[in-house]
Amino acid sequence: MNTKQVLVVSLMAWAGLAAAQTVPAEAWVGAPLPTTASMASRADVMHGYMASAAMDARTPQELRVGPADAPTGAVSRAEAVADLNMWLRAGLGQTAYREGYDPMRADNRARMAMYQRLRNGPEYQAELSRLTGTGERTTAAQGSGQPAAE
Repeated sequence: MNTKQVLVVSLMAWAGLAAAQTVPAEAWVGAPLPTTASMASRADVMHGYMASAAMDARTPQELRVGPADAPTGAVSRAEAVADLNMWLRAGLGQTAYREGYDPMRADNRARMAMYQRLRNGPEYQAELSRLTGTGERTTAAQGSGQPAAE
């Protein structure tokens, strides 16, 4: 009798599974979205991107962390090259940002101090004058106290 009950219950369960219908995906989440074509034109997308970039540029200072970004063109090419020349003259071009570079080593700290001294001293201004061509021309005649011929 026990075997008959188990057989009947399993047949009823199997019949119930066979009669069950599957629910289509549209009934769960709705109709699928079209993915073959965009609803916005390229111009609309570019306009939205440019508008969002303009909004990011106007982020209030109180919402930023750190100093404000330098405006575009804040440093001239000559100033950047003069700064690079001071960096190289201090010897940081061969050591900084290399594998195994330790900024706390005494020789690296000395190089950085030399760069800071060169960058903030008259050497930087002389290099900048040399690059822009606005520096005074020195000749042997000037060294002797006579006016230089140009």
